[in-house]
Amino acid sequence: MFGRTKVSKPKSDAEIITEAVKEAQRQYERRERGRRRRERFGRFFGWFREAPSWLKTLLTVGLILLVALIADGIRRESAEFKANLVAFSGQVWVQKSDSRNWIAPEPNMALRDKDLVRTGANGTATLVFPDGSAVQLEPNTEFEVRLLDFFRGGTRDRSFMVRMGSVIAYVSQFFGAKSQGTVCTPTAVAAVRGTGFRVVYEPSTQQTYLQVVDGSVQFKTPVGEIMAQAGQLGSASGYQIQTTQSLPADAQRLLAANVNTLRQHEKPPSFLQRIEWAILNPLDPFLQILGLTPGGWSYAAADFARRTMALEAMRRLRTHMEALNEVPNYLNPVTLAELNLHPAEKERILRAFAGNMLESYRKVGRDQYIIRARARDKRRTLFEADIAGVRQVQE
Repeated sequence: MFGRTKVSKPKSDAEIITEAVKEAQRQYERRERGRRRRERFGRFFGWFREAPSWLKTLLTVGLILLVALIADGIRRESAEFKANLVAFSGQVWVQKSDSRNWIAPEPNMALRDKDLVRTGANGTATLVFPDGSAVQLEPNTEFEVRLLDFFRGGTRDRSFMVRMGSVIAYVSQFFGAKSQGTVCTPTAVAAVRGTGFRVVYEPSTQQTYLQVVDGSVQFKTPVGEIMAQAGQLGSASGYQIQTTQSLPADAQRLLAANVNTLRQHEKPPSFLQRIEWAILNPLDPFLQILGLTPGGWSYAAADFARRTMALEAMRRLRTHMEALNEVPNYLNPVTLAELNLHPAEKERILRAFAGNMLESYRKVGRDQYIIRARARDKRRTLFEADIAGVRQVQE
């Protein structure tokens, strides 16, 4: 059967007149709103035209200065997303993230996320960051810059991977009170703030060693964690973490000397930098709307976009967990090794999280688990996934 075409009933004269009156009223209201806006602008510019010339000059110079400070502050922010290779000697090679080729380093070469540095039997290299933190690569080391992130106000998020060999690190006192930094190996994580330490990883035995000379370091694996204080040695065999021991006096003196050398790169924020931070920080919400996020012109780096990205990554992670016959007893927060994901999928998930890693994983039954991870927004919003779904955790 064919459907019948519905014929609209003709409008009466009264209805036509009523609609015309309403439309005229809407147009009148739009004109009135426009007129009021023009009047407000007119009053302001009228006042400006009538203001003394010295005041006009002062306001113009102030506006130009404000724009210049914002532009310079944004330029300065871009430096936070790279490490400078300030010194190297012997056999040293660099592999950029967009290439498979190892190349010779250059003085003050900029290293960014996913770049690699390798040293040979007689090679050393020193990386320095804008706040004065520094990392020294010792011979026979392969080192990955995992994440360099920055938020207006001086909050940083940095993560590195020692694939083999050893590094000495000094975290500047100007790193930031709310900043976080991690030096990882394939089986352990050293979480630090304002300290000096050394991390060693031996791939053949999966042994990780942590030597602390200053401050304290949270040393953890997927099965446990300890706090290593100055003068202590921590170690882990695979995921099995050992209790701390006293660091031998000779090793402590040598490490202290190396840390003091790195400490020379430390520098406080300049007066101009403090002024720019004071301007940019309260303007951050407005600048994010414009796409002027730290690191460049990008809406994808805005807080709301980062929270959305983390939520989607948690959903993807939950999908992979649900596909398993039995959830793993442990889950490496840095490599997700137990899930056997394709490298591209693993990278897609981890890059959405603060530190490019999970916050925690816990198995609570054969098919029961709780995964927590933080978004890369300024508040580091916490998300949680289990068999019931994904949700934001209120703290």
